[in-house]
Amino acid sequence: MRVLITGAGGYLGRRTRALARDRGHEVLSLVRRPAGDDELVADIVDGAAVDRAIRSAHPDAVIHAAAINPGQGDAARMEAVNVTGTRHVARAVAACSAHLVHVSSDMVHSGRAAPYADDAHPTPINPYGRSKAAAEAEALEVVPGAAIVRTSLIYGLDTMDRGTAGFAARLAAGEPLALFTDVLRQPVWVDSLAEALVLLAETRRGGHLNVAGGQVLSREGYGRRMLDWWRVAGRQRVIRGLGAGVSAAIPLDLRLRLDRARDQLGVELPGVDEVLDRVR
Repeated sequence: MRVLITGAGGYLGRRTRALARDRGHEVLSLVRRPAGDDELVADIVDGAAVDRAIRSAHPDAVIHAAAINPGQGDAARMEAVNVTGTRHVARAVAACSAHLVHVSSDMVHSGRAAPYADDAHPTPINPYGRSKAAAEAEALEVVPGAAIVRTSLIYGLDTMDRGTAGFAARLAAGEPLALFTDVLRQPVWVDSLAEALVLLAETRRGGHLNVAGGQVLSREGYGRRMLDWWRVAGRQRVIRGLGAGVSAAIPLDLRLRLDRARDQLGVELPGVDEVLDRVR
């Protein structure tokens, strides 16, 4: 099978690309800046460039992992990349009659009605969540059989994830770091998420699917585990905080139901503590 991955140079994209190759697939990467022979170059906000690149690849499936995440751009940039960019990718996928696997987020939810079923209606309360909810709608409007994967905080144990790297940078700069005890998430091991994405590409399964870790952790509990794993200097200075006291735009409880992913894909969705125990 020929698989094309957008955002292939990112944290999730790199692992997904490696796994797809390990499973014997021909893999092509769509990136903004070239760094290898297997890459197609196009900024997803450029519809004509995306169309040319994807059509030239003739993929059987496209895993769309490219996105702007919180802290990487303002609301306008999120709209351009996450929403308009997804529309461009979906249109090119439809033109090739390929299968689309779209990576979304638990942040499409408000955090006020957990645990969320796979197909729970989006109720976003911040710009990032709104952009990801709109991106889901774009993908399904253009490719009705697309798979929409809602996931959580992504981490690995061989390369530091972006969130932990940001915390480490703040501690290194001597800045205060408060981690929220009232924000609940289900961090997902990058290997588990990559496996689910490749399986969805292989099986051409569509619809909404929650793919996250099996352990619910507060943002503080998860953050401390990652800072300890990476032995980040200054981690003893981390204090506890409350997201509810910072902003009403922070979803507090983003627990997800995972039965469908486990039953339909047979993929393991271990929690953070289980993954740490395996690797130690």
